[in-house]
Amino acid sequence: MRAKFFILGCAVLTLVFACDNKTSLQEYYVENQEDNQFLALDVPAGMFTNSEGLDEEQRATLQTVKKINLLAYPVKDGNDKFEAEMAELEGILSDEKYQLLIKYGSGERKAEVYFTGDEDAVDELIVYGYDKSKGLGVARVLGDNMNPGDLLKLMNSMKKGDVNVEGLSAIGDVFMDSHQTAEPVEIPADTMEVAE
Repeated sequence: MRAKFFILGCAVLTLVFACDNKTSLQEYYVENQEDNQFLALDVPAGMFTNSEGLDEEQRATLQTVKKINLLAYPVKDGNDKFEAEMAELEGILSDEKYQLLIKYGSGERKAEVYFTGDEDAVDELIVYGYDKSKGLGVARVLGDNMNPGDLLKLMNSMKKGDVNVEGLSAIGDVFMDSHQTAEPVEIPADTMEVAE
């Protein structure tokens, strides 16, 4: 009798795992980091440690970050997979484990921020965006018990120039066109939407 339950249990587990063949964001990153049409960068937390000028709250926020994985697909001659890559990433991010935090833009360019884990103890923050004339990119901010609100405040401070964290300037370069013609994209605030 126990043997029948064991065999039945194994069959059910096999069926469950066989049906769950959707690519994860981590798998997508690993599959494409060696592809020469993509730009990939891993930024360890140690890169943030020499961050003078941060207040105590900002330092505490940075200490929850372990590393950042960046993957960008710039639009240039000879790579015509932009639409396919965008559809694949959006399919991955449609999984219910990725919870939408904020999104802005529409049409030709868009940016979205997702997280995994609990609202007060985030394990992963994902920033995904595209500009159809320049390319797309996804950043995975990995850490322990991160607070998404605090991370967004810190990112806004860096964007405004209030905070200059040593080593983070290289991150923006990953998303630049290889010809260095790309200009920073300003997305109007009235297109911003906070997920509920």
